[in-house]
Amino acid sequence: MKRFLRTENGTVSVYLILIIVPIFLFQAVLIDFARIKVAEKETESALHAAARSVMSSFDPELHKRGLYGMGLSQEASEKLLNDVFVQNLSGGVSESVVHFINTKAVDETLRVTPVYTLASHVIFEGQLLEDMKIKAPIEYTLEIVDKFQKSGVREPFQTGSQFAKEAAEIEKLIEQREGSLDEAWRSSETLYDKTIDFHSYYRNRVAELDKLAAEIGLHTVDEVRAEISQVQENLRSLSASIRNMDLSLSSLVQAGPEAAASIRSLVEAKSRLEEQAGMLSQKLNELEALVQKILTYTALVIATKLQVAADERVIQQLQQEIEPTLRQAKQKNDEIRSKLTGVTGSSTQGNSAAYAVFQHVSLIGDDYFYQYQTSIAGIAALFSSFRSAIESVILYTSANTSKVNQVNDSYLAVATDFHAKQSPIEKSRMDTNEATMTNKQTQKNKIQAIMDQAKKAIGGCNITGTQSGDSVAYSKIQGNLGYYQKYRQANAQDTIIGNDVAYDIEKAEPASMRAMDMLGVINSAAEVLRDELYVNEYALTKFNFRTYGLEKDPSGNPKLSNELADPGTHALVNQEVEYLLYGFSTCAANMSSAYAEMFSLRLAIRTVEALLDPKKELLQIGSPLLVFLAAAAQGAAEALVDMNALVKGEAVELSSKLSTSALKLTYKDYLRLFLMLHSNNTKLMSRMQALHELETGIDLSQMSAYIQANATSEIRLWFIPQIMKLLDGTGLLGCKVVGTHCQMNRAAVVSY
Repeated sequence: MKRFLRTENGTVSVYLILIIVPIFLFQAVLIDFARIKVAEKETESALHAAARSVMSSFDPELHKRGLYGMGLSQEASEKLLNDVFVQNLSGGVSESVVHFINTKAVDETLRVTPVYTLASHVIFEGQLLEDMKIKAPIEYTLEIVDKFQKSGVREPFQTGSQFAKEAAEIEKLIEQREGSLDEAWRSSETLYDKTIDFHSYYRNRVAELDKLAAEIGLHTVDEVRAEISQVQENLRSLSASIRNMDLSLSSLVQAGPEAAASIRSLVEAKSRLEEQAGMLSQKLNELEALVQKILTYTALVIATKLQVAADERVIQQLQQEIEPTLRQAKQKNDEIRSKLTGVTGSSTQGNSAAYAVFQHVSLIGDDYFYQYQTSIAGIAALFSSFRSAIESVILYTSANTSKVNQVNDSYLAVATDFHAKQSPIEKSRMDTNEATMTNKQTQKNKIQAIMDQAKKAIGGCNITGTQSGDSVAYSKIQGNLGYYQKYRQANAQDTIIGNDVAYDIEKAEPASMRAMDMLGVINSAAEVLRDELYVNEYALTKFNFRTYGLEKDPSGNPKLSNELADPGTHALVNQEVEYLLYGFSTCAANMSSAYAEMFSLRLAIRTVEALLDPKKELLQIGSPLLVFLAAAAQGAAEALVDMNALVKGEAVELSSKLSTSALKLTYKDYLRLFLMLHSNNTKLMSRMQALHELETGIDLSQMSAYIQANATSEIRLWFIPQIMKLLDGTGLLGCKVVGTHCQMNRAAVVSY
């Protein structure tokens, strides 16, 4: 045994085994590892090829409209995915040939999962942008914007828009000032009328009190009543004596003739007593009348003091109404002065002659307000003095009566003097305002008459045989749970019908003012984002509009679309872009909005032209709004002529007076401009999606544009699977060892 252990026979062999076996094992693992990595690449390439093959089966109808959506069912797409995947694997060919890589698909592991559809605004917009980048119509859009900027209309547009805003602001201040002055004058006239009434009333009352005071003298009620009591006592005594004499006379009469002398004497005495009693009765009546006069006098004095206090409150209330109103009028007058200073010093006036009107705007001097308020305060103060005089008098002696009448005359004198001086000023001011208002109303009536004509000329929907079809189409698009609402909900957005922009030509002044606002917006139109311009141009190329087929090319031939799907054959005839812009559920509403906005823009341009040469007699009036309305009336008439040409498909020059270069725009060009001005991609895209579904009958929410493909393949391990399994948990393999095979799960994401 010791010899066996110590012998050196076979040492080399053992040594070689110890060296070669690890090398062999390493080589075996390395070969399988390399085969796995190659199989992974092969699987990924095969899966991507299969996924692209699935996506290549796009819907042809949508393709005509520049959209790509997978046109296969779930079952068909998975079958195609499986077929292409298997064919692109090395194990998918004949097994009679030995391959270094023999990757095979694992049955029932292939899946196609739609991730996003054309209902998504992100996907939908992405495809629109790709389509428009290829056709590059944006160059024309940029050219239009560039022409606007370089045509020379930027400054006149800015000036016209600024004039309209400044005219409206100053006119509003003028109206507020004049309204406050009118209110103050109405209260002032009431105050004047009250002073006349009060003066007359208290003149009569003081005269009455003076008369009673003269009749009463220095008597008091208590004194007179004591005297009445004494007289009444004397009357009672005399009455008793007279009754006693009557009894005595009766006795003497019965005594006979011998008592004749006594009877005569007694009768004479009785007569004297009766005469005294009559005098006392008369005095008693006089005293009782005097008491009544004293009571009447006292009541009148008290009532007069109460009445004058109440009347003073009336005067003070009128003063409290007049003075704040005057302060408000003065504040507005100061604001007008400040605004005019800013306008005359502004650099935006340009060459617009209309700005001369601001030099004639009426400004009221501070003396006017000072004199006005001083007079009102003086009348109130003098009436308060009159009240104090009334309250201080108890007995209306001639001196007191004269004093009270003098104070009563004082406040009336000031009120009369104020009214005499102020009344002509106020009458002239109000007559001027009335004439200006009448003139403004005349201009408004002219504008309104033209707008009424424009409303009658809107049209665009009275196409024989299409009205009932339009109703059905709009019901599908925007009826209860229509296509539009569906795509809005799919993008987690509100389903409100219509746009945030709605134009009308109902009222003259608001419509004219809003038209001028558009000019300022147009000046910044070039700042719109490129992607928004692409989306807008897609709308104009894929859909029809009112003058589609009416506009002519330079050769005089109708301009038609070169698109694979002709917009002229769509269900909504010549109204789709208008719907995309405004989003109402009837042709009439969309057409009228487009017409009104286009009319407003032409009105604004023509108004700016008219402001370049306003009537001088209007400038002298000093009403900026009147100058603007007169220009708008002239502009409205010319704008209506422009609109009649535009809806016929003709091109109308932007402005011959404002522009330094000729620039003619068609109805379509104005739609292009409005799409830029009212860019709202989310609503616009939902409406485009709805129109596509209306035309094709294809639900875009079922049209996949972004899918995920999943597949599992496997490769047979040539050498020691157990060792490879040990590496399974390390993350180095990229596959999972199952028996003698290594399975690979892969996913591929593909979009159009």
